[in-house]
Amino acid sequence: MKLFKLQLHKLGVIQISIFLLILGVFLGVLCANIFHENYVSQMQNYEDSVFSKITDNSIDYAGLFQYVLGKNFNDFLIFWLLSITILGIPYMALKVTSFGFFTGFFISAVTMQYGLKGLLLVLVYVFPHGLLYLPISLLCLYKGFELCRTIYSENRNNFGGIAKLVKNHLVLILLLAIALVVASFLEAYPGAYFLKKALTAFT
Repeated sequence: MKLFKLQLHKLGVIQISIFLLILGVFLGVLCANIFHENYVSQMQNYEDSVFSKITDNSIDYAGLFQYVLGKNFNDFLIFWLLSITILGIPYMALKVTSFGFFTGFFISAVTMQYGLKGLLLVLVYVFPHGLLYLPISLLCLYKGFELCRTIYSENRNNFGGIAKLVKNHLVLILLLAIALVVASFLEAYPGAYFLKKALTAFT
């Protein structure tokens, strides 16, 4: 436990996150190239079926917004609840690594399959909501790591000490929650609209 606390003091969230993100991206790109032949036919079937359904049918924007918002807030609550436990830092490490992996895999797979059109699809897939998701994610990661490290490096393992630390973060958490609602709206409405328009180039 002492060694764990010492490492937490030595390493910062930025250094750890960058390393794990790069590791995840590298593994994602590697897997996309190694297993390209295995999923290329699946991507073609996906393009023929799902892409055409999206472009040919109207989008239920309200239903999509409810789904996106519910999913985002579920992840948001789990993140902050785990941030006050010993599982907080391992969970953050897993999230950063998995994000890097899926990002690397998705970009590599789509660009290998569609070329320049694939890059357009990647950009539309994350615009405009990604402009808000990125700072929200970075702030959650930084403050969540800070909260978890403070609790376990300063032995604040009693309810009163933890509650005081959480209280100090409530305003920030509320602001992040409001920003998450806005980002979910952008993903469900303009994001879905732009994605539908972009998919017409693939059908």
